[in-house]
Amino acid sequence: MMINWFDTLLDYTFNVVHLPGTKNILPDHLSRLFEGNTKRLEGDMAYKPSELSDATHKRITSERFASKTQRVFRVHKIENNDNERMTAPIEERNAILERSHLLGHIGAEAMVKDIHHNQGYHWTNILHDAVDYVKKCQTCQRNNISKRGYHPLRPIYAYLPGDHWAMDLAGDFEESDSHNKYLLILVDVCTRFCLLRPIPNKEAVTIAKELVKVFSDFGYPRIIQSDNGAEFKNQLLKEVLDNIGVDHRLTTPYHPQANGLAERWVQSAVMIIRKSIDGTSKDWDYFVPATQLALNNKISKRLNTPPFTLMFARKLNPFRDYRNDKVFRPMTQAQLLENIEHMTNIVFPAIKERTDFVVQQQKEHFDNTHNIINFTPGDHVMVKIPTRTGKLTPVYEGPYRVLRKNNGGAYELQDETGELLPRNYTPLELKLVEQEELVPADELYEVESIINHRGKAGNREYLVRWKGYGPQDDSWLTPDKFSYDKTIKTYWQRRKTHSTNNDLPASTRKRKRATTDSSTDSPTRRNKRSQQA
Repeated sequence: MMINWFDTLLDYTFNVVHLPGTKNILPDHLSRLFEGNTKRLEGDMAYKPSELSDATHKRITSERFASKTQRVFRVHKIENNDNERMTAPIEERNAILERSHLLGHIGAEAMVKDIHHNQGYHWTNILHDAVDYVKKCQTCQRNNISKRGYHPLRPIYAYLPGDHWAMDLAGDFEESDSHNKYLLILVDVCTRFCLLRPIPNKEAVTIAKELVKVFSDFGYPRIIQSDNGAEFKNQLLKEVLDNIGVDHRLTTPYHPQANGLAERWVQSAVMIIRKSIDGTSKDWDYFVPATQLALNNKISKRLNTPPFTLMFARKLNPFRDYRNDKVFRPMTQAQLLENIEHMTNIVFPAIKERTDFVVQQQKEHFDNTHNIINFTPGDHVMVKIPTRTGKLTPVYEGPYRVLRKNNGGAYELQDETGELLPRNYTPLELKLVEQEELVPADELYEVESIINHRGKAGNREYLVRWKGYGPQDDSWLTPDKFSYDKTIKTYWQRRKTHSTNNDLPASTRKRKRATTDSSTDSPTRRNKRSQQA
């Protein structure tokens, strides 16, 4: 079609010149088929959308447009609230934050939105101030779930078979026909060779006897590790291992990852047994020997070799008929010595090299994919409660002060009186909190009991009897004056138990934080306490 037009045009002589649209109105209009920028509403009132291009930064207002039918139209524009909010005075900002936060103990972002929209205030770094306020709220710190923190991975090394064993217990299972209910599991750290022993109970005598049998077959190790269960941490087992000369190492309580090797083999063993019993759970100990064989013949990811081969320097015999096999001559002494030399000079160095390589990769992956945290002495932390009694029980308790970090990566803590807590804690159990100041020990008061209460839910006070003081010094306190809400919980439990008895027994003694302007003189301290109440 274009060729036909070319033939026609070649018959003419012409010049190409520019003609402005203002002088060529009709073709110019035909070439602009899109709508113009101006729209009209009924009532001969027009607006341009270009005027609303920054609508998200303008105040929401309403403009009315009357139509011929007397209908009302509204156009809404969005405001930029920061331009019209007032800047709160510095001395009033904490009260504004408190007023917003105490309505449900909301989070920092919700506080900022509430202050913006409901109170009409704004100031520089308001979100930062709100975050700091939430961090200092002990009620929130006791109940808010925080992101888990970890210390850097610390692998356990062992380069010789039988040198270091990890131990754990599985159960209790349904009692078998042989009266077994538990499964003792030992794993060689070097080769990953495991031993499974069904036992009737987890008493110290039973564990000690089984360990003596196992180590009499495989030789006594230098190190054996376990958790802090009563079956492993007892005087009998301690004396047995001390007499043998074995270094018994206990992992941090409530930290199963510290004994992760044994824990992992427990899972694998239980899984295989579960798949083997075919619904007859009382026969579980019948499958324990086959489970042990399966685990020891499985190629280890860490060593790329079956544990059986590394432990006994030979492959496991395959399952086939050996009755018609020809008799093979035994290995000569030279061959035995050569085999020993091969294991010593080639296999075990290769195990060490492979172990170091895999462990380093695992450590780098762990450290890069987990929230590594390090607390310094003097930090204040909340401790996660491992055994909560109900869904409304606080998740954390505290705050406590970090005293030091031990060689295993756990932390020693002390309470507000300076006393050490009975055990150490891992970063998984701790949460860093803000603490404006540590109250001196001479400004702390010990609660002997809660005598009574007054007020309704949300507005209660408790009558406190102080240790070392008489009834004339009893004080009414609000719940926020108690260092630990467990004292209040104990009081209500006693009231429920002794609902018909007016003279309730003394509650658990807990510490109370006093005001920082208390003096050491007893009458003055009593007056301060009464004023605070």
